[in-house]
Formats: sequence, structure tokens, C-alpha cells
Amino acid sequence: MKFFDSKEEVLDIQLTKYGRHLLSQGSWKPEYYAFFDDNVLYDVQYGGLTENKNSAEVRIQDETPLLRTQGNFVGLEEYLFDTRDDEFDWIRLNAYEKLNVMPFSLGTTKLDSTKTPALKIRFLEGKIQNLENNLTGTVRTDDVPAGTGTTYSQQLLKIPQIDLDVKFKITVADPAGPQPRFEIDPALSTDRTYADGTKVLIGPDQILFVIEEKNANFNYENFDIEVFEITNQTGSFGETVLEPMSFRRPLKMVENNLLLDKKEAEYKAGRISGRPPEIDPTYVEYFFNINVDSEIDENTICKSISQLKSADRFADLEINCPDIMTPTTAGLYSSDAIDEDCPDY
Repeated sequence: MKFFDSKEEVLDIQLTKYGRHLLSQGSWKPEYYAFFDDNVLYDVQYGGLTENKNSAEVRIQDETPLLRTQGNFVGLEEYLFDTRDDEFDWIRLNAYEKLNVMPFSLGTTKLDSTKTPALKIRFLEGKIQNLENNLTGTVRTDDVPAGTGTTYSQQLLKIPQIDLDVKFKITVADPAGPQPRFEIDPALSTDRTYADGTKVLIGPDQILFVIEEKNANFNYENFDIEVFEITNQTGSFGETVLEPMSFRRPLKMVENNLLLDKKEAEYKAGRISGRPPEIDPTYVEYFFNINVDSEIDENTICKSISQLKSADRFADLEINCPDIMTPTTAGLYSSDAIDEDCPDY
């Protein structure tokens, strides 16, 4: 570890271990950057000291030493690339660096706001079972050094954790009797018919919520969705191993306002010989579907909103639901024109 010489050095860039792997494969394509201030102590009272406001600026800008950029965050003994399951190890290393390496970037606040960016989540369907303010599963539980009992090998990630339960509705349906009042999922229900003519039908509940970013410039693509499987495995220091899962990528013929060749578009979508990949347990769609924005059926949203507003909840929800007109039938030779618009001849 070296100190950064601000008099002779202007910029120091280092790739992480996974970044160097992508560079060696020709796949390292940076798309954005972020700023961090984890090394700055703005209020010295958290360090057990006192100072006046005029001294803080000099201390932060001129007297705070800066370390050279760190590129390695795991030991060589944790990920051994010995040609056995190397691809699987690279995926795990990518997930670890993404979750633990400099997770607190500086956000962008509205110019007319005096508050920091915050998330506002309102549930239209579903209930919160439990809420924790920290992602405790990422903390390595072994003491460093051993026997200290108080010092852990990394910081606690302040990522809110919302626990939700999805309950499945199951019924035994008789073809001659009334049909169930919930939506049937054909993928979960079986086609087997029993001797008495009944079938077992299954319908999953759904979670529907509105998430907004307050005090910031809210754009159409403000969020990225990532799904990880919480495994029963632990790392070398006792931390929970999270397995990243994949989404089936849609076929896009246009990228950056450029029309792609069909084979190139199929390659980017992971389609071999033009066929979409088989859904296995490594895909999110194997377990459930995630729909956002216009992918959600409008009737589903409006039905939930009408129920909540009738109970005096979320009356200020800024979602406009058009009136659903009752369908009518007309004769083959009927017309919807006004009589005076059609003179007699």
C-alpha cells in the first residue's frame, strides 16, 4: 500500500481482479463512472476529536493523506483458478466485488432539494413481513485478527432488506362445479385428472409495488434489477455466498440507434442457432417473472389502486386509470353515425 502523491500524480486507475479478467478476454467495456468519498472524515467527532469549521476545510483538502488505488480485495487462497470450474469461480468473484467493493457512491440530488436521495416504496399487493436496515449476510463473521472478538474483516453494507412471502392458492376443482376465483397458472397446475373427475389447480399470489426515487432527477431508467440466490454455502471467512442469476435477454435489433445484423443480435441475446436458451435453475424465469412499467397489465394496476383508494390508502398515487367502458354488441348492418349526418336520398 502506497500513498498518493498529489504534487506529481493526477489520476490513478487500477482494475480489480475480475476487471483484469474481462480485459484479457476483450470483454472489458466501461459504461459509466462514479465518485466516492469513503476516505473523508467530514465530522471529526466520530473520531473522538474536536475542531472548528474553518479547520475542517484545510484538514480535508490539504492535510488528509490519500492512498493509492486498491485493486485486489480477496486473497489468492479464496479463488484458485486451476482450470477446474474456473468459469464458475469468475462468476462468484464478480458477485463478490460488485457487492463489497466501494458500494457507497455519491448520488445526484435535485438542485432545488436540501435532502439526500431516498427511495419511496408503496405496496399495491403483498405485505412486508420483516425489514432490516443492513445486509448482514455479506459480513464475514470470522474475527480479524483471530481472537479479537470485535473487529471484522469488512464493513457492514447499509442496504435495506425487505422480507416478503408469496403464498400459493391451491384448490380441488370439479369441472361440473364452480370455477376457482383466482387466476390459474398452467405452469404450476397439473393436467392429471383423478378418478372422480377433479383436478388440482394452483395459482400464485403476486407482489405489486411502486418504487420512486425522491429528491433526485427521476428518469425512466433509474433502477437496475439484479437477482441473487442465497445459498447455504459460506466463504472462507464465514460470509454467505450469493449466486448471481440470469435473465433471458430479449432480442434487440437496434442498439445505440444502430441496426444490428440478425446474427449479431441473436448472439447478444444468447440465442444459439436462432433459438432462445433453455430455462434452467440459473435463470430467474425458472422460478418467477418480474415485470416492470409497461410490461405490467394495466387492469391489474387499476384494480389494485381502486381497492386501496376505497380504503382511504394511497389516495395521492399518481397513476391515472382510464375508465373501462362496458362492451356492447351491435348488429351487422347497424351504424354509429348521427342521423343528421346521413341525409336521405
